[in-house]
Amino acid sequence: MNSKTIARCSIQFSILTVAALTFFALPAKAWNNVGHRAIAELTWRQLDTNERRAVSDLLKQHPHYKELLIADVPKGVDTNEWAFLMAAIWPDWIRPAKHGRPEKPESITKYDIYPHAIGYPFLGYGETNRALLKDFYIAKPDSEMWLSNSILAVKNQSLSAKDRAISLSVMLHLMGDLHQPLHAANMVTSKKPRGEGLGGDYIALEPNGTSFKRIDFHSFWDQLAGVEPTYKNIAAVADKISADPELKPAKMREYRDDKTVHSWVQESFRIAVSFAYSPNHVRYVHEEDLKSKKIPESAIPVLTADYISRAKKTALRRLALASQRLTDELKQVW
Repeated sequence: MNSKTIARCSIQFSILTVAALTFFALPAKAWNNVGHRAIAELTWRQLDTNERRAVSDLLKQHPHYKELLIADVPKGVDTNEWAFLMAAIWPDWIRPAKHGRPEKPESITKYDIYPHAIGYPFLGYGETNRALLKDFYIAKPDSEMWLSNSILAVKNQSLSAKDRAISLSVMLHLMGDLHQPLHAANMVTSKKPRGEGLGGDYIALEPNGTSFKRIDFHSFWDQLAGVEPTYKNIAAVADKISADPELKPAKMREYRDDKTVHSWVQESFRIAVSFAYSPNHVRYVHEEDLKSKKIPESAIPVLTADYISRAKKTALRRLALASQRLTDELKQVW
């Protein structure tokens, strides 16, 4: 199959079914709004005037341009820039409403047909049954394929502007998702052969001023860029990354060595296995053990200051890599 055919297939949403993509369901959470939009902000800053104009003209053909992308532009912020930042979180907006929330119209949710994570399996610590890895199944098309195909689609000038605009949103979002370590690794055990939910089942306590708050691992990693979704805060995160000499492309070995979508995901996978989940660095308990009272609430471990510090540093590096790779791909389009 040539690249043109692959790109065309990637945006033919109507012929793919949700069932085919959710045979092995994974949580759709990823970097939060701050993380995704910080990646987009860093990328926007690296585009020149002509590239920004081309990106903006394309996004104006997005089916939800007025309804979602520019619905609430902050005072003093350029509309085109804001639309670009909002496009990066569009794939999260199109999910069906959570239980108890107002239903979303079908015109919005019909686009929610692809996975946000891939979750390559690794054996739980102390687990010896390697057959679990051999038997593990990841549904196709997976998020790696979607990111690769969306990149091709954006570059394919023969596709409709609407399809390319949608693919641009997918590209922006999945570039961030797949640089989030917990989106690339899924712990498997004999008890949970289909995986442990990308960290959503593991609980620890996070320092919160003079007290502690209970948090699952996936949420902890999602929020490492910050939780205040204002443009000012997003810009501050981008400023922090831009000002760090260790986060310049020339200083990041991974940027030099890894040039494919698969290799980017494997970076995330290695971080998850060797650090994010590693008992050498962190302790946690399982949600089911808390619910069953097998483990009391008083036994939930506290995340150490060292782990939190290293996790934040790692997250900023992943955001920097995602934005630089996104920039490189977009500069090949215009």
